[in-house]
Amino acid sequence: MAAMSNIVDAPHVVVRAREKYCLALKETNKALRHPIQVTADSTLTAVLLLGLFETIAFDGWKNYHIWATHIQGATALLQLRGTHQFTHELGIQLYLLFRNRLIQACIQQGIRVPSALTEVNSNFERNRVVGPYNSIQPVSLASIGFRIVDLCADIKSHVLTDSRTICHFALDIKANLKAWADLRSETFFEISTAREAANIYFEDKKHVYSSVWGAQLWNSWRSLGILINQIILDSLDHLLLHNQEIEHDVYSEALYSLRNLSQDVCISTPNLASSPRAPTMIWPLYIVLQEARNVETVRSWAATQLQGIKTYMGIKQAAVLAADTWRESLTPHFNIFA
Repeated sequence: MAAMSNIVDAPHVVVRAREKYCLALKETNKALRHPIQVTADSTLTAVLLLGLFETIAFDGWKNYHIWATHIQGATALLQLRGTHQFTHELGIQLYLLFRNRLIQACIQQGIRVPSALTEVNSNFERNRVVGPYNSIQPVSLASIGFRIVDLCADIKSHVLTDSRTICHFALDIKANLKAWADLRSETFFEISTAREAANIYFEDKKHVYSSVWGAQLWNSWRSLGILINQIILDSLDHLLLHNQEIEHDVYSEALYSLRNLSQDVCISTPNLASSPRAPTMIWPLYIVLQEARNVETVRSWAATQLQGIKTYMGIKQAAVLAADTWRESLTPHFNIFA
C-alpha cells in the first residue's frame, strides 16, 4: 500500500498503510517477547518487512533512525537464532539480507561491525550446507566487507589518522577483493552488446549473469570496491594536500578502478531492475552517484535509475537519495578526512 501510494501519489493510502504498519509492529513486538516465536523465520521476516516499509516511506535522514533501529535489532535476533538458521534456504536468505543491510547501516553511521554480527557470520562460514553458498569459499566477501566497515569507522573516529597507514590497509583489502573476483570472474557473468532497446542499457552494454543472485553478489563486490578505492584516493589526496610524495601509479589505478566499477554497476542495473531484488540496487547506485570523481554521464544514469525505482516500485528512499545527492553536488564528495 505504501509503495502504491508513492507510485500513484495517493497520500490517503499511505495513511492506511501506516495504520497497518503500527498493527504489524505491535504483533511483531509480541512475537519478540515470545520464547519460541522470537527465533522463528516468520518473526525475522516481519522485522525485515517493517524495515522495508521504512525504506518505502523514507522522507529523509530525519527518519533514518527508525529504519536503522529495525536493522540493528536484527543483530540480536540473528544471534538468538543460532546455527539452525543456516540449515535451510529461507534461514540463509534472511541472514544474507540482514547482513547486507547491517553492513550498509554501519557504513552510514560510521561504526564498527557489532561483535555479535561477527560471531554470527563466523558460524555461518562454518555451517554453509545449502545451495550455491558453498562456492563462496575460500575467500569470504562478507569478511572483506567487515574489514572495510571497520576501517571506515576507525578513520571517522580518528583511531587511524596517518594517511600512509590508511592507504596501506586499504590496498591490502583491495588485494583481497581482487583475489575474490579472480576466483569467480567466469562463474557469474559476461559482458555483451545489448541488442534490445538501447535506452534501457548503459552505453549499449549489458551483463549476462547465471542468476539474479549472482548479479546481486557482484554488485555487492563492486560497491565494496568503490568504497575501498575512495579510501585510497582520499588518503593520497590528503598526502598531496600536505606536499608529500605519493605513488602516482597507485592513484591512477585506483581512479580507473573506481570509475570502471561504477560503470559496471550502471551496466548491471537492467538485470535487477525488473526483479524483486531491485531494492538491492539502491545502495550501489547511491555510492556511484555520490562519488564526484565519476563522470557526469555515470552519475546522471545512477540518479535516473534511483528515480525509476521510486517511480515504478514506489520505494521513496531511492528518489530521496538521488535528490539529496544532486542538491549537494556542488559541495565536496564524501571524504574520509573531512
